This record gives sequence, C-alpha cells and structure tokens, in this order.
Amino acid sequence: MRRVMVFEMKLVEGRHTGYSRVEKGEARFHQWGLNYEDSENGPGNYSTAIVEFDDGTVDNVPAELVQFLDR
Repeated sequence: MRRVMVFEMKLVEGRHTGYSRVEKGEARFHQWGLNYEDSENGPGNYSTAIVEFDDGTVDNVPAELVQFLDR
C-alpha cells in the first residue's frame, strides 16, 4: 500500500481570515471511494480516498485532501 499525507481544512483567523489546508498525518492508501453531500440543488457525489492511519483508524477523505508520498 502506498503512503499518503492526509490534509484537513482548518479555519485560520488573522489578517486574511479563511480556510487553510493543514497536515493531519500520514496514512496508508487502500482504494478510491465515493461519497455524497446533500445541498439545496439535491445530492452531489464526489471522489474520496479510503485511508488507514497508523493507529488503525480508517477515514474516507475527499480526494483533494490526499497527497501521495514518494518513498
């Protein structure tokens, strides 16, 4: 399995308040998945990465928040 860095979006307050992508930690990539989110216009599907952290927890992370590590 390939190692990945998983990121999360955190609110950063200061001169320019907004969201920033920050490292959550390294994990092992298992496979691609699919998730959905309901909105005013109906449900929308988006691609995810199914990852396993070193402590054994599994997460379904949006694809844009995963970076493959070359090792």
